[in-house]
Amino acid sequence: MNYLIWILTAVLLILSLIKSKAKTREALIRATKKFNSIISLFLIVMIGFALLVTYISPQFIQDYIGRDSGLRGIGISLGLGSVSVMPGFAAFPLCAALKKVGIPLYILGAFSLSLMNVGIVTFPLEKRFLGFSVALTRNILCLLICILATLIFKIVFGE
Repeated sequence: MNYLIWILTAVLLILSLIKSKAKTREALIRATKKFNSIISLFLIVMIGFALLVTYISPQFIQDYIGRDSGLRGIGISLGLGSVSVMPGFAAFPLCAALKKVGIPLYILGAFSLSLMNVGIVTFPLEKRFLGFSVALTRNILCLLICILATLIFKIVFGE
């Protein structure tokens, strides 16, 4: 499957070059700049994750967000997700690693949903573009939806 994606990408790039070399060159320059801005954040997150996994014992993680953490675990994972700024391509491998340590799916769901939907750190930016009341309403509604989804996950997965 990977090879198919690479081949398709190469074919489309060649077609784009045939159609317009200038636009293709400009698009590749933009893509390279975007990649360079993302890769540094990705590396920082991965290094932080590696340090977390290395120096924090699985028992410590289990105590706070493990199977027996209950509402406290849900609250911690919702809180951590709400204040974290992490792209999905870094968050999902983190969730996979936490799952291997034994963290329940509903806790991982709470973390990843709040990470993607609730933006406490990004609130000032949202407020500037959307206005205070819209940004606040959006964040509160998203948090409520995350709580509801987490409870549904807990029921569905039976954890």
